[in-house]
Amino acid sequence: MSRSRGDRRAGRRVAVALAALAAVALLARVWNLGWRVAHQDEARVAHWTLHYMDVGAWTYRPIIHGPFLPHVNGVLFDLLGASDFTMRLVVAVAGAGLVVTPWLLRERLSRPEVVAVALFFAGNPLLLYYSRFMRNDLLLAAFMFAAFGLFVRALDTGKARYLYAAALPFGLAFTTKENALLYPVCWLGALALVLDGRLVLASAADESRFDVAKAAAVRAARAAWRYKLHLGAALVEFAVVVVAFYAPKPGLYEGLRNPELLPGVLRRATLGSWSEFMRLWGSTDMQQHSYVEFLKHDLTVLAVGATALVAFAVVGFLHERYATDEPRPVVAACLYWGAFSVYGYPAVADISAAWSMINAVVPLAVPAGVGAALVFERGRAAVAAGNAPAARAAAIVLVVAAAGTGAVAAQTTYANAQGPDNPLVQYAQPSGEMQPTLREVHAASERNDGVDVLFYGEEFYNDAEDERSVSLNLTHGGYEGWFDRLPLPWYFERYGSNVSSTLQSETIVERQPPVVVMLESDESQLEVDLAEHGYSRSVHQGYQYARPVVFYVHENATA
Repeated sequence: MSRSRGDRRAGRRVAVALAALAAVALLARVWNLGWRVAHQDEARVAHWTLHYMDVGAWTYRPIIHGPFLPHVNGVLFDLLGASDFTMRLVVAVAGAGLVVTPWLLRERLSRPEVVAVALFFAGNPLLLYYSRFMRNDLLLAAFMFAAFGLFVRALDTGKARYLYAAALPFGLAFTTKENALLYPVCWLGALALVLDGRLVLASAADESRFDVAKAAAVRAARAAWRYKLHLGAALVEFAVVVVAFYAPKPGLYEGLRNPELLPGVLRRATLGSWSEFMRLWGSTDMQQHSYVEFLKHDLTVLAVGATALVAFAVVGFLHERYATDEPRPVVAACLYWGAFSVYGYPAVADISAAWSMINAVVPLAVPAGVGAALVFERGRAAVAAGNAPAARAAAIVLVVAAAGTGAVAAQTTYANAQGPDNPLVQYAQPSGEMQPTLREVHAASERNDGVDVLFYGEEFYNDAEDERSVSLNLTHGGYEGWFDRLPLPWYFERYGSNVSSTLQSETIVERQPPVVVMLESDESQLEVDLAEHGYSRSVHQGYQYARPVVFYVHENATA
């Protein structure tokens, strides 16, 4: 058997291993996916998606980030129905798909390293938790890493098809979240440091730094010139993807039917979207916070949700840089990319949240895979040499890392997905067991005529509740008090609940609605005892550890 044939067989085994890992990762992500009650950000975007579907229109609104989720989930809701499961499904699939992307780096990494990177993508607690969460952060990181891998593959093979393939996830990344703009900046910074490392090695080898830098620049310029047509076509592909998502709907369809309208539609999709983005996220008000406090929080998240990954990343990078004759650029570039994200996001983030560190964990998985594979290879070599102590040491390191990662993932993602002592949970996640109460609201809404849910209190009140028209509303959440009620509007819209509000206790007694909702802080203002009128009381935290919300459900509501 020739060596090339053996290499092909080994490559197929790695491909099969990645496919199996992706299947397990998908199962871990979709299992009981709809159990956790919606985070307020999830509910906000999901409810707005229902709003877009109702009015048959969409326009870019930067407060809910890019158009990818509203557009894609609108299709899923049409096909599968709106639910907590379906709203998170596309993110879960993307999280599982990330597991196979290390295959794109097979020319730069060894086979054990490719599998190790895939294992980190599959089992890292932070990536697992936010693969079961309807936010754009995991989507952005997955699309960008896929684009990165395809760009590297294009360099390795010289085949333009990988360039065109890369343009698709790169364009989709820009439709998920605005911090996609930071990724090319991280890549350029990482490449600059990689080049600097080459210059240091050149100096150590008595080579001219100028000649090395010049040779790198000439190679890049020649490659760009050789593929100029393909680069231009890929850029057009990227633009088409971005415009297709950001263009207002149904304006885009009208522009395609009437070309005279198309320039205006294109302006709104490009310059208009950029203007809206800068008006909100370009404001200095969005970044007025303590950098040190945000950094401390992000480092805590990494310490809890990526301990093994970060430790192996450091080992892999140091070994690659100081213990090899020819350090591989892709390993160093991913370490730098991840480090830029760790120390950069605390400066640009508007809130302190664990999901920001997804942008760091994904690139750091590459040097982490190198570090884990190094320990594995040293252990295997020790077994072959009969060095039992070294073999046991390597096995202990790998087993402890795997067991610790698995335990943290099980605790943070499944056992305590909403709890106040879970550092991966952002504070706007309601905690506790709200689901049984929501099921009662659903049942009451299906059998009741008239008002199904009555909100009580100043914060929840809206004086024009019954006069809302079905039109695209970009002023508030949709109406006054909407943001304060989150995540409940998402559920009540799905249930078809007839919702109203009041400031008067007498109104509750007069209307006798099946469900009354209020803040616990407003409960003292009630002038009636609802228990005497047939209501049972339950309390659920509106945030992770604060803002309790009281539900009063009438005894006849679900009978």
